[in-house]
Amino acid sequence: MKKLIYLLTFCLAASFSANAQRGEIESTRQGRFFIKQQNGQIVYANKIQLKSPLFKQNHFLLDDSLKYNPTTVAAFQNEQGYFARVDYGNSYDDFAKRVLDGPRIDKFYTSRTVYDYGYGYSPYDFGGPRTSRRRINFFSKDDGPLYLMDYNNLRDALADNAASLQILQQYRRNKVINTGVSIVGAGLLAIGSLSTINNAQSSGVSPLVYAGGGILGAQFVINLFQKDKLTQAMEVYNYQVQQ
Repeated sequence: MKKLIYLLTFCLAASFSANAQRGEIESTRQGRFFIKQQNGQIVYANKIQLKSPLFKQNHFLLDDSLKYNPTTVAAFQNEQGYFARVDYGNSYDDFAKRVLDGPRIDKFYTSRTVYDYGYGYSPYDFGGPRTSRRRINFFSKDDGPLYLMDYNNLRDALADNAASLQILQQYRRNKVINTGVSIVGAGLLAIGSLSTINNAQSSGVSPLVYAGGGILGAQFVINLFQKDKLTQAMEVYNYQVQQ
């Protein structure tokens, strides 16, 4: 009888220890952050870094120990935010950061380096061309793939919402108007500049220069304070989904 009691006690203790160890192992697998692989598997960690070592392959480093090839990762979340893979074009970065988290439509952005060679630039010029970073916006619907955020793609994605489509139509009209205003302003500026050069000795700066510059300046100020219609269309879509 005593042997049976000892045996049962030993089995219970062993089971408790195994469960405790299993729970401890599972807790270490959980973490604040994660990577979602292309096959759908999610790996958790408390620290996730995307490493780009010199002369070596880029890789994700989890908790300073586990390495994953970026080509196997579809999305990841770390202390900087949530990022999803960009498959559009070869010149864009591999991952874009989410800046709008909606019930159905999410907005992402990344950036790329733009080289400004300028007029008369030579590859042998000291210092090379000027560079800047250009922001590229994307969106996804229902956690699907990322698409370039433009009028045509959003019109297809938001086609089931009349209010969003109306905002997109406003965006299209504004774009046509802006293009026309830019052409008029640039044309007046060019004609005025030529007139000023040809009549440099007889008169001062042509009034057309001021007119063209004024039109372009006013257009810039107006556009600066206008709300982004594409983002507004997505926000309205998400808002009406929540209602």
